[in-house]
Amino acid sequence: MAQVTSVIPLQAPTDVSVSQVEQELSKIWQSYGENAAARATSFNLIIFEPDSGDGKRLVPVDVIASQSPCRVLDLISTPGEDQGISAQVAAYCPIQKSRSSLVCGEYITLKGTAEAFNRLPALISELIIAEMPVFLWWGASPAQGTMMFERLVSLSDRLICDSSTFKDSEADLLKIKAMINSGVQVADLNWRRLSPWQELTAQAFDSPDRRAAVWQIDGITIDYEKGNCTQALMFLGWIASRLAWQPKSMVKEGGDYDISHYGFVNKDGGEVKAELAAIPMADPGIVMGDLIGLRLSSSKGNTDACHVFCSESLGCMRMEASGGAQNYTIHQVTPLADQGADTLLGQQLQRWGQEVLYEESLAITAEILTLSQIPA
Repeated sequence: MAQVTSVIPLQAPTDVSVSQVEQELSKIWQSYGENAAARATSFNLIIFEPDSGDGKRLVPVDVIASQSPCRVLDLISTPGEDQGISAQVAAYCPIQKSRSSLVCGEYITLKGTAEAFNRLPALISELIIAEMPVFLWWGASPAQGTMMFERLVSLSDRLICDSSTFKDSEADLLKIKAMINSGVQVADLNWRRLSPWQELTAQAFDSPDRRAAVWQIDGITIDYEKGNCTQALMFLGWIASRLAWQPKSMVKEGGDYDISHYGFVNKDGGEVKAELAAIPMADPGIVMGDLIGLRLSSSKGNTDACHVFCSESLGCMRMEASGGAQNYTIHQVTPLADQGADTLLGQQLQRWGQEVLYEESLAITAEILTLSQIPA
């Protein structure tokens, strides 16, 4: 791939009537010869975002424009009185060192209330370039049952979300799992933030003399930034799915750390205990709910199974303070801390195909979330 050095607007955002969007885009390209700027599209990207009121976009234009040329439909949902839909069109081009001419994509912004969009059900489908893949970046909690959400999902080949922004972490994860069950292809940007933790955990048992020890793990403690528990739950679902743990029990202790206890049965019928704790942070950063620390333990005395993983931001103090620190191998994780949706979305748009590991892990997470509460 050619290195992108910058992005320039071939056409700054221009107000047009909704019915004139295609005509205005054609005028842009007619005003440039193909030797100067070529119109190109490799996929459609629909962005849904609530109006923040401060003029900031969920994903900056240059992040999208720096990807492979695409047609972007940016749908901004506004509160208040229905005054119809306003439209803007623009064209943006990444400057590539290997080319003298520009290869550019199109950016269409539609702004209005949910009622206004619902009055024009065919509008969005008419603006999608046919026979091209369609990504939907839904910048809010899943809104199953609403006309806008259901229509956009039906038009799309893949739904992209970010569970760090979910308002009800547990309920919204279950909604995503239900959508996967119904055949919707889903990608969660927050799942990508777990990669360093997953990779380092797997590496801890890579050596031949430690591989058997992974099956001796019967205790796990996960600390995460208070405010959103999706990362912690997805990591627990991931390790349980890899080690064939079956969820059996749940106790929500609550308190300042909102502690939850989960019980599993491993493949040999043994008991596995898990604890999740939400740690209040003075400065949580732009991503809510990042993992902070992780401890794997074994009651069988196998120290090869005992590991502590912790992020650079907080260190391992709480994990080591529980005692027995001398029996644990300590690992420093370099997390994708505060890696925002704009960066991860750009990476996700380069990915194709089903997210099998994510789906398998989320299946166990959903089982965990549907356990009946056992009185403490």
